[in-house]
Amino acid sequence: MIPDTINQNILKTLLYYDIFKHPLKKDEIFTFSPKNNVTKSEIFKVVDDLSGNDISKFSQKDGYIYIKPNVDYIENRLKKEEYSAKMWKIVRYVVHIIKRFPFVRAIMVTGSLSKNSSSKESDLDFMVITKKNRLWITRTLLMLFKKIFLFNSYKYFCINYFITEDSMEIEDKNIFTATEVATVKSVYNTEMIKKFLESNKWVNDFFPNYNCCDPVLHTAGYKVNDRSSYIQKLIELVFAGRAGDCINRIFKNVYLRHWLKKYSDMNAEVRDRRFRSTDNVAKTHPEDMQSFILDKYREKLSQFNLQFNV
Repeated sequence: MIPDTINQNILKTLLYYDIFKHPLKKDEIFTFSPKNNVTKSEIFKVVDDLSGNDISKFSQKDGYIYIKPNVDYIENRLKKEEYSAKMWKIVRYVVHIIKRFPFVRAIMVTGSLSKNSSSKESDLDFMVITKKNRLWITRTLLMLFKKIFLFNSYKYFCINYFITEDSMEIEDKNIFTATEVATVKSVYNTEMIKKFLESNKWVNDFFPNYNCCDPVLHTAGYKVNDRSSYIQKLIELVFAGRAGDCINRIFKNVYLRHWLKKYSDMNAEVRDRRFRSTDNVAKTHPEDMQSFILDKYREKLSQFNLQFNV
């Protein structure tokens, strides 16, 4: 592969994270470089050779590579890493609560904290894997807890994505969802999260150098306690058998009617992307960050005359 192509792939990687004012380290550029089969040393060499070039679109300082002239983004990233360290301390207590709810089988941190890029404006975003045929019971009980005891605050309790243990492949496949999957952090039941990552090997279509078995990529900022809860097991007895199946269907239909009524004027495809409600998925993304980021990325690639192939 010619160096110019490597240069373009480096630019594509940097431009995606430039949306978040997040410069990258060399290892991160290698991991998230799109659709190329070059070695780490080749990418490192091109980064070093071009960083000192006046014509190059990117440069580096203190081990961070950034799109010119955004050198101040380095300080921005360092501040967010410092704030993220504080957020990880809160995660431990929140997970301690979530894991005790019925049918919770695994928990992951997603969003900005999964990349150690949280700010004071950030929420704590969680993705929960539930037992099959019980997703909507889990979601409903967690949402009731948030509304009653946390006054519906999303700051430290934003659980906006649920999937079931028998259907862990993410349906939407693009650079945004690939990045989110590739950066999730395991905070409860690491073994099941390994299965989740195995179920989403399509991520390598976007990041061929990404290794889902790399423990560094998916390790939380603290020692994870995978021990299950006796309280959870006792509560699950209440929702066992056909009665639990019926309650789960009722809760699902309540949410479906709610979204259809509240967003009746919304395009069905858009509504499904933001508020997907199936037997195996419950997704609540009112701001449609996926579309927003993909549009921003498309704009940046266009500014640099790079092809949008994600």
